[in-house]
Amino acid sequence: MDNTTTKTQVTADTAEAEEKTQAASGLGKFKDVDALLEAYSSLEAEFTRRSQRLKELEKAAKEESAAPSETQTPPPQSGLTGAQLLEAVEKDEEVKAKIIAEYLENAAKNKSVPLISGGVKVSARRATPATVQEAGALAQQFLNKRR
Repeated sequence: MDNTTTKTQVTADTAEAEEKTQAASGLGKFKDVDALLEAYSSLEAEFTRRSQRLKELEKAAKEESAAPSETQTPPPQSGLTGAQLLEAVEKDEEVKAKIIAEYLENAAKNKSVPLISGGVKVSARRATPATVQEAGALAQQFLNKRR
């Protein structure tokens, strides 16, 4: 009877050792579950710190964009309407030249190709020959274009 108890105990110890080995292989580079738990806790704390920092930066950026910039000067408040102002600018060649130069400078900085999206396809009328002579003429045109 002693042999049976010893074999059962050895088998149980072997099974337990195998489970630990499989669990350790599932933990990757961590030695044990405690090391994994500690790494997870520190990772979670770092993630929280970074999330809070990001939130602060986003709030600061939002406040900065909402506040008027020192470089931007408000347009002068004159008693002229838009039409009167346009008329005054059209008469003054120097102002017109400055506006055009500024526009061209900004356009040159932002060189981008506008993308066309949407729209419909335009199909050409299909040329179907009615006779053998027309088919020959179309074939001749096609071959002449390929040369």
